[in-house]
Amino acid sequence: MKKIIMVLFSLAVLSAPVFALESMPESAAFKKYQNRMPSELSKLIYLLDRFNTTDTQIQIDGNIYTAEKAFPYGKSFLAKNYKKENAADWLREHCYRTKDENKVIYIRFNEEKFRPFRDVLIEELERLNQIESKGNSGQGA
Repeated sequence: MKKIIMVLFSLAVLSAPVFALESMPESAAFKKYQNRMPSELSKLIYLLDRFNTTDTQIQIDGNIYTAEKAFPYGKSFLAKNYKKENAADWLREHCYRTKDENKVIYIRFNEEKFRPFRDVLIEELERLNQIESKGNSGQGA
């Protein structure tokens, strides 16, 4: 019995998301997203809102900023650089390295280990797309 419990616990830990955010459907960011017109830009705005939490830190060019300081810059950057691209493609192109020092941009929550911000954004975008496809699969025909 102890082995079964340990195996189940290990699987739960390994399959848990690296960052502890509230579940997507209950998040304020997702609720705002649902009220916007569906578009690739809406997805990118959702991602900015989703990671703008009090426990989020962003590392840019070696400096660490709170979300409160970093995300207004992120929204401005999105507004200036978004040209109706696919959200995942835009993240891959614009959210990996800084323009000034060409350093990887990192994110962390609650003093956890830093991860490349682009990877975290793409993972969350994939979750958003999965939720949308499940919602749309019950419609039509």
